[in-house]
Amino acid sequence: MTRLIPISLFALLALGSTGIPLSAQRGRSQDEPVKTCTAISLSRPGFGVAYRGPVKNDDYGLIADVPSGLTGWGADPVAPFHGFTIFLPSDNSSSGCILFEIHLRVDLGEHGQPSMRRSSARAVRIGNVRGWQEEKIGEAGGIGLENIVIEFSIPRDGGVADGSVWLISPLADLRENQALFRDFVSGLRFERAVHR
Repeated sequence: MTRLIPISLFALLALGSTGIPLSAQRGRSQDEPVKTCTAISLSRPGFGVAYRGPVKNDDYGLIADVPSGLTGWGADPVAPFHGFTIFLPSDNSSSGCILFEIHLRVDLGEHGQPSMRRSSARAVRIGNVRGWQEEKIGEAGGIGLENIVIEFSIPRDGGVADGSVWLISPLADLRENQALFRDFVSGLRFERAVHR
């Protein structure tokens, strides 16, 4: 039996405006092309909520720090928090970004829980929790790019929060962008996570 779940357009837009398209969230394969910032996020500089410096969200017990001089762009202020996109400076025609997205897992009791770990991923620390990282180098629109994605699941009292942090970087800016990404990822904290 198929169960219909009402989802408001508001919630649908909120998820889409800061997060990864559903097709990109699960089942990525090594055969897929590298992603661009416009492919993984509908956020654009100057639109939505601007996040600068320390960001705290009590719903997820999250503390993040947007790198100095940069801004994270999230959904409309009346939409629920599901993350933000930080657009990185570049001297090239293609800019990079860091996308942070998080959501509560909804268990309908009809299917098994998907594993966040893929066979090609390696274990990494994401702040004070463990995640799984994959990397890919390729070309999009004639520009060499690297994609790094770290996925994580955080057991919490009464549920699980799933999320990911992406770095999309032109190869020409890779060293600077990787340093910003490492600093951002290492500074993430989840206050109410059940550590295992």
